[in-house]
Formats: sequence, structure tokens, C-alpha cells
Amino acid sequence: MYCSTMRVVLLGGAPGIGKTTTARRLMEFAQAGPDLVQWVDVDALWFHRPWRVDERTKAMVEANIRAVADHAAQAGVDVLLISWVFHTADMHRLVAGLLPPGSEITSVQLHAGHEVWTRRYMGDPERGGGPLVHHEEGYTATHAVEVDHVVKTDALTPAGVADAVALAIGGALARRVDQGAPLAQTGRRLPGWRGRTPGSLPGLSRTLQERARSQALRK
Repeated sequence: MYCSTMRVVLLGGAPGIGKTTTARRLMEFAQAGPDLVQWVDVDALWFHRPWRVDERTKAMVEANIRAVADHAAQAGVDVLLISWVFHTADMHRLVAGLLPPGSEITSVQLHAGHEVWTRRYMGDPERGGGPLVHHEEGYTATHAVEVDHVVKTDALTPAGVADAVALAIGGALARRVDQGAPLAQTGRRLPGWRGRTPGSLPGLSRTLQERARSQALRK
């Protein structure tokens, strides 16, 4: 029995781009708000060693995603934040198919220029400066997949990225960003504007970038 309609946010992006940092910031935002927010990282739902991908491990992660989402809905969670690379549309469809009926799904993808991404990845102590070459294809794919919202993170602080994602999510998290809080480079895809977001339009993009840089300097 589900308590209410649950909003589900699929937060994606290349390995090392900042999904975990963003999710942690959003959970900090949620601490003082009225919405009950839960975060789950899909990689944690099938973390195993020795690493292998086969029918049994794929069935395991699918069952884990379904169970977490079902229990969240039964507990009355307002926003379920699911982070994963989401580098293909099939990954979005996979997770969407495991959610409780009636879930409202929003997909958000973090983007960054290749140089910025490389710097973040190599500077991540949890990755230990591991080989980047294995993730180059994933980086390209995550920037090509169609999503509801794109957040361009190059000029933003971690707090600025979290603000942008909060605006995309809406509800209580978005209200936190109102009234002079940081405006980041984010936008929703509009009907008939395939592959474009308001934040990617000439002129508007430059304005948002200038505001993002200004806010980054003030932090």
C-alpha cells in the first residue's frame, strides 16, 4: 500500500563528475525541509567482489532497486533520489520499470567539459587516480543521452551544482533556492526543442554562466 505519489529523481553523469557530492549536498538541504528525501546509489546495490556481470548479478541489482523503491513508497518518502551513471536510455528505462506504479520520474544529468571532468576524476581520492581510459566512452555517452534536465557544472561550486539540481527537482528543495539563492545553468527540455535546453541557448547561456561565476567567487 503506497502512501502517496513518490517523486523519483534519476541523477546521472560520468564517473567522477560529482554525483555523490551533489547527492550528499541535497540530503543536507533536505534536513531542514518538509519533504522526506531518500538517496540510494545503484552501484552500492550491487557492490560485490570479485566483480562480474552476469544474469544472476543483474537480477540481484534489479531486485534491490525494486525493493528499495517499494519500501520508500510504503514509508511515505516524498522524493527518492537515485544516482547512477545513466549513460544510456536503456538504463533509465530499466530503473523506471522497477519503480512503484504512479511514480513521477525526473531525469537530471551532470555535464562538464572534458578537461574539468578529467581534473575531478583524477583528484578523487576514492578513485586513487585510476586509469581514466576505461571511462572515456562512458563520459561521451553520458553527454549524449536524452534527459529532462542538464546541469552544466564547469563554472559551479558543489553547492551551486546542488542548487541547480534542486531547482530541477522542484518542491521544497527548489524553494530553498528561491529569493536570491544561487541560480545555476539548468533547464528543462521543451517540446519541439530536441536536444536543447533553455540553458544551452545563445545569450541566455552566457548570462547564466556569468551569474554562476559571480556566485562561485562569493563562496
